[in-house]
Amino acid sequence: MKLIAIKPIYFEGNVLTEGTEFETQEQHGRELLKLGYAEEPGAKKPDPEKDPEPKGKGKSK
Repeated sequence: MKLIAIKPIYFEGNVLTEGTEFETQEQHGRELLKLGYAEEPGAKKPDPEKDPEPKGKGKSK
């Protein structure tokens, strides 16, 4: 199972930092997903700094 580290993970004698893609067994991968240490490569989260809707919808005077 391919995953991307969200938090630092000690895996196979190395520390994987945030954003590192790695492959593990299915059961271990499900556990990391459940604990919030990793995410699946296709599961991109929206950037919290980017506002999807522009501010100031009202008319200015």
